[in-house]
Amino acid sequence: MLCVVTGSLSGQSINIANDSFESPRIPAGFPALTTVDGWQKNPAPPPQFGITADQWDQMAGIFPNPPEGQPRHLTNADGTQVSYLFAIPGVGINQVVPATYTPGMSYSLQVAVRGGGALTTGTQLQIGLFYVDGANAVPVTGTVITAADDTAAWSTLKDYSVSLTGVKSGDAWLGRPIGVSLTSISQNGGPGIAYWELDRVRLAAVPEPSTWALGGAGAIALGLITRRRLLN
Repeated sequence: MLCVVTGSLSGQSINIANDSFESPRIPAGFPALTTVDGWQKNPAPPPQFGITADQWDQMAGIFPNPPEGQPRHLTNADGTQVSYLFAIPGVGINQVVPATYTPGMSYSLQVAVRGGGALTTGTQLQIGLFYVDGANAVPVTGTVITAADDTAAWSTLKDYSVSLTGVKSGDAWLGRPIGVSLTSISQNGGPGIAYWELDRVRLAAVPEPSTWALGGAGAIALGLITRRRLLN
């Protein structure tokens, strides 16, 4: 019984729709699609950087992982498609998952990332958690990823993570829907098309140690009561 209860307190994955960007399926011969099922695109800002509102939709989407042996092939992509975000401030995608921030729980978001095109050193991407308050998405925490000299030359995606430790009573996000965001936050430093490649978005909830202890104590007490009854 203790094993069963303890198992229920272990970390659990929270479902993220289209977490490896396999939908919709890109038709053969198409270089990319701007539709990303399960995700919302960040709203277009006022015209900037020469990009019109009509062009904004093209700044995020999905594209096929090139076949093995081809340039830019990702050796560790999950499936055959990945997402792209142009390295322009505000370009991003987000979604609200089917879970709420729960007291006593910590949350960990992981995303696999690589740079592409003419991405230059210092360009930044943020992965983050937010909560929904009415019609507003309110940031909770985030991790900034800064491109290095070789980021656009990697042959693999690298995992980055952001954590939220110990949801408590009194936190503004307590009981609110959990949101996940992936957003370019700085302008690329050089000419040419620059973008981020993303895949394998994962979100997990893990009980705080005090929750483990409470659950374990309860299981032990229940086990003792059951044993006493059996002995009687």
